Parts: sequence; structure tokens; C-alpha cells
Amino acid sequence: MTKFSTWLKTETAKQLIKYLITGFTAFGIEYSLYVILYKWVGLYYILASMIVYALVFWFSFFVNRIWSFKSTGDVKKQLMQYGLLFFFNLIVSNIFLMKFLTDVIGISALLSPFLKMACVVCWNFLIYKYIIYKK
Repeated sequence: MTKFSTWLKTETAKQLIKYLITGFTAFGIEYSLYVILYKWVGLYYILASMIVYALVFWFSFFVNRIWSFKSTGDVKKQLMQYGLLFFFNLIVSNIFLMKFLTDVIGISALLSPFLKMACVVCWNFLIYKYIIYKK
């Protein structure tokens, strides 16, 4: 059995699907709030992105913990690990990646959150599964 087929066992595939559903839901909330803060309130796009990312933190943590990964591990430890990943993502994706996509490449500040999230989704699943919510 190859590593890839082991990785895609039924449990992992179910977790991935639930993770993606949770992620799309969280991103829908995040993007809606982002548009409100950026377009309607007039906040700088980086600040708006950081604020909404922080607001969605709790939703993502608990839904992924309880539903996506069905974790029963130490919630304090998981919250600390999740918080570290949150700050990494906040700096890398919400500051550097958004700035790069919007100011350097010239992608609209309304489109760059989609590209930013595509990057984050990839590394977050692996970190959630094998580090934060591991059984």
C-alpha cells in the first residue's frame, strides 16, 4: 500500500470533506465580513482581512475540532497549537500574501482573498490532521 493510498483512507477522506465544508463556510463568513469592512466601511484591505480572520478563529477552531476531526484531545493544548497556526497564517497569508497578490501582482483586493485562502487550505489540513487534532 502506498503512502498516498494510506493517507486517503476512508477516515481521512471524510475528514477532508468535512474540513472543506467547514472551510468554505468559514470563508463565506470571513469574505462577507471582509467586503463589509473593506468596501462599505472603507478599512484598509489588510486591516479588514486581519479583523475578519480573527473573528472567524473561534468558529473554525471548534467546528473543526468537534465535527471535522472529532477530536477528544486536550482542548487547551489544541487551542494553543491552533493559536500559533492562526498567528502564522495571520502574518503569512493575511499580511504578506495579500500584500503580494494585491500590491505587487495587481490582483483586486476583492479577489486576492480567494487566492490567499487556496494556499492556506492546503497546509492547514495537514497541520490539523497530523498535529493539532491528531488522535
